Amino acid sequence: MNFIIILLITALLQIVAPWWVVAVVPFIVFLIRPGRASHAFWTGFAAIAVLWMAYGFYLHFISDGAMSDRIAGIFSLPNGIILLLVSALVGGLTGGLAALSGQLVRRTFVSAPPKSVSL
Repeated sequence: MNFIIILLITALLQIVAPWWVVAVVPFIVFLIRPGRASHAFWTGFAAIAVLWMAYGFYLHFISDGAMSDRIAGIFSLPNGIILLLVSALVGGLTGGLAALSGQLVRRTFVSAPPKSVSL
């Protein structure tokens, strides 16, 4: 469920907000909704990587690869598809680390209920 929440909210906010909203949304989602730390990282990573990859492929195909190939040339990459993979990796790492940070902040401030000790 966190994956879908991150994906949809980030997709909507990317229309009007700057690129770094990909870090804010996973952080807030995992600050509010609990989960394991590894699950938080991989969910944030996958949601943002899929979003950026899908939008990158959309732009790539509507321009017949002209735009992504030219930008790839600026970075000395062989073609636009490699550029899309690199941008998905960078976005995924940003989202994953933000989600992990949100989970760890939650763990820091929201303590677990005390366990009863039986004698």
